Amino acid sequence: MFKLDVTRHFDGHIISKGQVVLVMIGSANRDESKFSNADTFDIHRDPNPHLALGKGIHFCLGAPLVHLEAKNGLTALLKRYSAIEHQEPFTLHPSENSAVYGLRSLPLRVKS
Repeated sequence: MFKLDVTRHFDGHIISKGQVVLVMIGSANRDESKFSNADTFDIHRDPNPHLALGKGIHFCLGAPLVHLEAKNGLTALLKRYSAIEHQEPFTLHPSENSAVYGLRSLPLRVKS
């Protein structure tokens, strides 16, 4: 949250000097103007201009580590278990954090 020090025009709106602006990062990848069916998880979405690790000069320096840890963690999980499936009934419970989008839990059943 911050206050503007000058008046700005943004996407057809005027944000006046001194007005408080709250940026909702958790909604960035759910923008209907960038994604069709923005609220639907689609692993095959193409193009997928998401902002998960930032962009441009704000790109996360730790992004390669995130990718490596995700790859290693998922590889180990898939090698360890012969089957991974969601529990029935399957419902997603999003976190109630306005800064980061995620799940409160993801109940899974695994078989060795």
